[in-house]
Amino acid sequence: MGIGDGVVVGHAKILDNGSDGDRWNLTILSEGYQDAELAQFHLHALELVSALNATTPFAGLLSAINVHRVDIASTNSGADDPTTCGGTGATADTFLDATFCGGGVRRDLLVVDSNLAVSTAFAQVINTHAIIVLVNSPVYGGSGTSGTGVGVAVCSLHPDAFDIALHELGHSAFGLADEYDCVAGAQTLYSGPEPVEPNITIEGSLAANKWRHLVDPSTAMPTMSNEDCDCSGLPSPVPAGTVGAFEGAAYCHCGLYRGEFGCKMRNLKQPFCAVCDDTINAVLFPFFP
Repeated sequence: MGIGDGVVVGHAKILDNGSDGDRWNLTILSEGYQDAELAQFHLHALELVSALNATTPFAGLLSAINVHRVDIASTNSGADDPTTCGGTGATADTFLDATFCGGGVRRDLLVVDSNLAVSTAFAQVINTHAIIVLVNSPVYGGSGTSGTGVGVAVCSLHPDAFDIALHELGHSAFGLADEYDCVAGAQTLYSGPEPVEPNITIEGSLAANKWRHLVDPSTAMPTMSNEDCDCSGLPSPVPAGTVGAFEGAAYCHCGLYRGEFGCKMRNLKQPFCAVCDDTINAVLFPFFP
């Protein structure tokens, strides 16, 4: 399965805010759509643009963005769904070789050949800055990878598809870390160096914290600690939207802090936190007209 199991049909710009050389270009690829299903992909791509426009901070940044659609017709519909992770065992011959259970880890880890996705996107849109692959499957899944020189986000057509896409775009295009702390496989204590990701840190104090410019001086730092280093499930001690240092992130119960209690990098149904907003703004601002 792979490049021999489909063909690139064409490309269209579906959000045009100016020359591609002056804007941040998001390229959306179809995967697991047969030729007769590409009209559905066109609608799904437009729905994704609408989701961007309805999501902070993208809603205020859309004039900096061009969005392109690349139509790829695959031999079969859908994606592989291995029984290894509790899937149905279904297989599909698709252009980007989409499969759930990436690396045999979890069924919801939906992956594609990211290097092929990058080369395909650049062949159609030379100024591509980020890629989203829409996989024609209703099963919950997604991923975000760096690919070769540009990020690749992947999502299915589950009802949460566009929240998944935006979360994965946070990884692939903006270098954001997951902020989960109480999930299967989580570690107890993080004891490594300062992470490179902009939305997690080992520094709970204001003076050394990398998003201190967003913290109100009256906010306690750290704002929320996990003294027992467990999955306590305690509520936030401060109102929603308060920026501070909340212990628990990047699959660790303690030793790492995130910027707000809730964030799309922690819970798909939450908005991006102010720290993530700040990072996304910094990337997109140079592309404003």
